[in-house]
Amino acid sequence: MDRTELKRLAQKYLEGTASDEEKALLNQWYDTTEEGWVENVHTKKPETEDQVRQRIFDNLKNKGFLKTEEVDRSDAQVSWKRLMLRITAAAAVLSLVLFGWQFSNSRFSLAEKKLVNVPGNKIIEIILPDSSKVWLNAGSVFKYPKKFSEENRTVELIEGRAFFEVKHKNKHPFIVKTNSLNVVVLGTSFDVRAYKKEGTTKVSVVTGKVGITMKGAVKKPAVMLLPKEQVVLSNIKNHLIKAVAPEIAVNAWCNSKLVFEQETLRNVFSVLEKKHHLKIITENPELLDERISITLGDQDLVSTMDILSFTKHFKYQMANDNIIIK
Repeated sequence: MDRTELKRLAQKYLEGTASDEEKALLNQWYDTTEEGWVENVHTKKPETEDQVRQRIFDNLKNKGFLKTEEVDRSDAQVSWKRLMLRITAAAAVLSLVLFGWQFSNSRFSLAEKKLVNVPGNKIIEIILPDSSKVWLNAGSVFKYPKKFSEENRTVELIEGRAFFEVKHKNKHPFIVKTNSLNVVVLGTSFDVRAYKKEGTTKVSVVTGKVGITMKGAVKKPAVMLLPKEQVVLSNIKNHLIKAVAPEIAVNAWCNSKLVFEQETLRNVFSVLEKKHHLKIITENPELLDERISITLGDQDLVSTMDILSFTKHFKYQMANDNIIIK
């Protein structure tokens, strides 16, 4: 996206006239210009407008969107007002996709509900309005209100995986809605996994007690889960299966560890490619469909590949920015 198009879309967002497709373009622009693995977002301490402008101003200069001479020039060709408009427009872009920054009493304020789109190379930690915490895994889409209602605290996991640490509040339940399930708690910690490509929705409990109900099944009683229990809903069979949670730490991925549970090597390699900025080439395509359950810590890429190759019985070699799987 060139600068002219970026400014046009940012201005439309500022005016509240941007369509969903245009917002998606802005989100895609951010995903391709920001790098990183873990990012923390604290909505309880919003930045001031001046702080936002200064941060975005420095960011744009570093990325080459603003030239130094544009700042230093004193002639009328580029006025400060026009320059600030550019900064403000770009700030709107980043504020939209930087996972719901809250700008109180300013024109940077977002809608009542904030939409979080997590890029494929990030894990996001958000502090919710009630001081509950949620960690969002790569590829997740999450929606939450700027302020919870008096009746309940409702959030939506539209896609992906999230781990919640919920503040206990009597008579003020915390509800997580997915496309197929509702999760109701008062105060506990639990994991919700709802990737559409997997065809299942999974809820695993770490502490406390969780009630699970299926959407549309109003008359059916809730399935109650205790620590180290989980429930799986198959989109095909459309019924809940209660089981013991696996020994692997449910929330290990929140600490930037790579946690795979019966994941295909295709998806494992895809994550490694994004994290280490390289390409993994497989000579035997059938290998990509093999599944693995493993937790990888902070070891380097070579150590990671050694573990995978030993576990799945393949050989590999490093070649410049590529890894070739034999």
